[in-house]
Amino acid sequence: MVRVMSGRKGLLLLPALLAVMALGWVVGWATSSGKSEYAIVAFALTAIFVNLYFSHLEKRGIVLEDERTLRINEIASRRTLQITGIGLAVALLVLSGKTSDPRMEGAFITVGLVLAVMSALHLLFRHYYGRVM
Repeated sequence: MVRVMSGRKGLLLLPALLAVMALGWVVGWATSSGKSEYAIVAFALTAIFVNLYFSHLEKRGIVLEDERTLRINEIASRRTLQITGIGLAVALLVLSGKTSDPRMEGAFITVGLVLAVMSALHLLFRHYYGRVM
């Protein structure tokens, strides 16, 4: 069952929605103009603004996420990372047979590094949360 926010809570999300829409415009403009550094700065500023805005709403006692929503997000994130990891592993196996082609060598290295970093982060977070919780 999907619950749609209506009324006051829906309006409370409007500043965050407008910030994300502005981010899309800035990223589109920056990439078409060849100024990708502006896109990166805009992304960082939007992330900070949205985080601060949601923190402000939370301090005012407005609940946007409950325990069930957080658990659903955790499960969805875990499945997404598992599928991404499997996809990267398959891509690494496919590219390993094509390392003699110089054009594929960069892709092979990139996929291998992304998979290694993803695995290392997973292990670090498991260690960290094992100690904290």
